[in-house]
Amino acid sequence: MTKKKKADDLAALKARDRQVYRLKISLVGVHPPIWRRLEVYAGMEMDSVAAAIDAVFGWSGDHMGEFDIKGRRIGDGTDWCLEDRHAAENELRRIRKRARSPLANEQKAQSALELLSSLKAKLQEQSAPAEAAGDSNVPALWELVPRVRTKFIYIYDFGDDWEHVIEVEKILAPEAGVRYPRCTDGARADPIEDCGGVWGYEELVEAAGNPKHERYADLEDWGLEKWNPEQFSTEETDRKLAKVFRRK
Repeated sequence: MTKKKKADDLAALKARDRQVYRLKISLVGVHPPIWRRLEVYAGMEMDSVAAAIDAVFGWSGDHMGEFDIKGRRIGDGTDWCLEDRHAAENELRRIRKRARSPLANEQKAQSALELLSSLKAKLQEQSAPAEAAGDSNVPALWELVPRVRTKFIYIYDFGDDWEHVIEVEKILAPEAGVRYPRCTDGARADPIEDCGGVWGYEELVEAAGNPKHERYADLEDWGLEKWNPEQFSTEETDRKLAKVFRRK
């Protein structure tokens, strides 16, 4: 690769990174829906996308999260590598150990070394975009979700299983003077963490403002006696996001 070609490729990557994805994110199973509209850079790494979603839905980030993008999983459980890359790395370690074992016969050792070479090539190919951009091996949003109207899933808290459907509404040029990520719209208050998922949340909605409800005591314990599940503020939500990303 010539220096000019490499420079052009890096410039193209940087330009792609600076595009803005407008995402509409809705909680599954909640009616009326809880949703947020979020704008993030296309080059934002997936662990940071998860942090932005956590911020605009009021999640603490204390639980594990994971994206499911057309069956490809990436999240805390895969160290924010794609599931296939994570599995390949584990297989690579196993093959290395097998190939170097003094008990391995020559034929098995040769087979293991050939597979080792193949896996190395695969991992290098998966790492190429990140290395070219000088970043970590965590994929960027645009690498996994390149098109408008693509839908994918984010699950937060594998116990309560809060499932978010994310749709790429638009891919835009960044606005002058705007700091990203930002929240631009939404509906209804943040859900309550550790409440038992969607079913527990619906019970707490019924209990809101009703001291006779059996779950009103839970709201009192959490200091949420005045919680209004219908209340939402774009400005307040965006301030929480700005705090997480130290955005001024």
